[in-house]
Amino acid sequence: MVKYTIYREILIMTNIKFSTKISENDLYRYNLHHTYTSNQGILSILLFVLLITVWILRFQQLSLVYRVMYPVVAIVFLLYIPMSLRLRVKNQMLQDVFQHPLTYEFTETGILISSPTTEQPAELPWEYIYKVSSWKEYLLIYSNRVNAYIIPMSDIENEYSSIKEYITNHVEDYKLQLK
Repeated sequence: MVKYTIYREILIMTNIKFSTKISENDLYRYNLHHTYTSNQGILSILLFVLLITVWILRFQQLSLVYRVMYPVVAIVFLLYIPMSLRLRVKNQMLQDVFQHPLTYEFTETGILISSPTTEQPAELPWEYIYKVSSWKEYLLIYSNRVNAYIIPMSDIENEYSSIKEYITNHVEDYKLQLK
């Protein structure tokens, strides 16, 4: 009988540190993506399609008022979310946190996030990370179902492979959606 001894490889990784500044467009794209992948965004698109379909199919039977109102209401359903998000993002960008770059440091215990406006960095422990995903030009680190740290890939393109490896070694597989 042959006995096998399995040794677990211990990786000692150095901390990874980088800074990034979120632009208004970055925040808007994230909010738009988050909204249109939720029930509210899907419902607004379905209502738009339903109203336009009814308008086309029943055009001959509709009075003049409804011939005008159906497409107007449909367009409101379609444009309300992007326009309200644009205004909300403009207001959010006035907050102090978005005026300066954020510095991220990946450590063995979690992610340290610091800003020139704060004295102590905030720590997001690895076990409290809700999800990590890459989407288009962004690395998204979710602290809960709604809120995420948005990191533009353009700011980390040289370090992305080491960041991805560091994250996969510290976060459970079911929480990862990385490309």
